[in-house]
This record gives sequence, C-alpha cells and structure tokens, in this order.
Amino acid sequence: MGKAKSGKKSSKFKLVVINLLAMLAVVVIVPYIVLVWIDSYTNHGESCPVPDVCGMQLDEAKELLRSKNLDLEIVDYKYKKGAAENEIVEQRPVAKSLVKEGRKIMLVMNSLNKPMVALPSVTDNCSLREAEARLKSSGFVVSGVLQQDGEKDWVYSVLCDGKELHNGENVARGSNLVLVVGNGNNPARKESVIDEGYFE
Repeated sequence: MGKAKSGKKSSKFKLVVINLLAMLAVVVIVPYIVLVWIDSYTNHGESCPVPDVCGMQLDEAKELLRSKNLDLEIVDYKYKKGAAENEIVEQRPVAKSLVKEGRKIMLVMNSLNKPMVALPSVTDNCSLREAEARLKSSGFVVSGVLQQDGEKDWVYSVLCDGKELHNGENVARGSNLVLVVGNGNNPARKESVIDEGYFE
C-alpha cells in the first residue's frame, strides 16, 4: 500500500512539473518566438538613410529611391523661383533621415505657375510706407515709385508691367510693382487759392 501511495505521489508530482514547464513555455518561450518573428518581418533595428532628391527630376529621383528600396509619393506642387518644371523642391522625411525599407518619401514638385494673390487695398487708401508694408507682406516686390501731382506720398495707383491694377485684383505672387504717389503739389488747392484771391 505504501509503495502504491508513493507511486501516486510521484506521478502527481511529475504531472505538476510537466504542467509548470508547459505554462513556462507558453508564458516565456512562445512570446519570445513571436517577438523574434515580428522583428524579422518588420526589419526591426534595420534602417537606411534617405537620399537627397531635391533638385532632381522625378524619373531620376524614382530610380535613386527604388535602388534604396524606398517608395515615393507626390503630395503637392508649389512655385519656386529659378527651379525647372517638375523639379523636386521639397521632400519629407528630409535627406539623411533614417527610415525603414519600403517607406514612402513624400515629394513636392515645382510648378511654373506662380500662385495668384489678391492685391491689397492700397490704391487711394494709404500712404507710400503703408502700401510698401502691405504689398511686401503679401509677397510682392515694390520695384519703383513714380510721382505725380497730388498729396505727398499718397498712393494713387499701382502698376505691373505698365498696366494699372485695381484693389483686390489677382496678381502673381512675387510680381514687381510700381507705386504712383503724390509729390506734394496739389493743383486743386492752388486753384482754390487763386479763385479766392480773384474774388477779393
């Protein structure tokens, strides 16, 4: 009887040990195997530097990025002075950033069409100094000032390539504008003085 009881105890003990080992395998070994598989699947810890493709044409950039196992996507077009049509002017992530293989590099291409901007309300509405500040903040270049008879430094008109512009008119950003301002000679005031003197 004693041997039978000790045999049962020993088989129960073995069963407990086997169960504990099985639980240990489930809790420790299986997650470890899963993590190793995920690392290998996602290339964990492996990255490559993003090449600089700004200034390149699309075909050239595509070839370079694909040679590094990177993909690309055109996300926007913007005007950049001096850049060729369809030249890459921006990239995200920037050059030398470390990314995983297969990552999409977002590209911004150059467009030859300058963005249009509404001309601020400066004609017959402000002084030369105010007009220059408003125009510059809107992206225009004040390239010259012409004078005519009128109130000193009052803006009477805005010209672009010799054409008179109107407040609110759409004009290409970066355009060179010429302001026509008063020189301080006010003919209307002189006439009124002459008239007053004449009737005295």
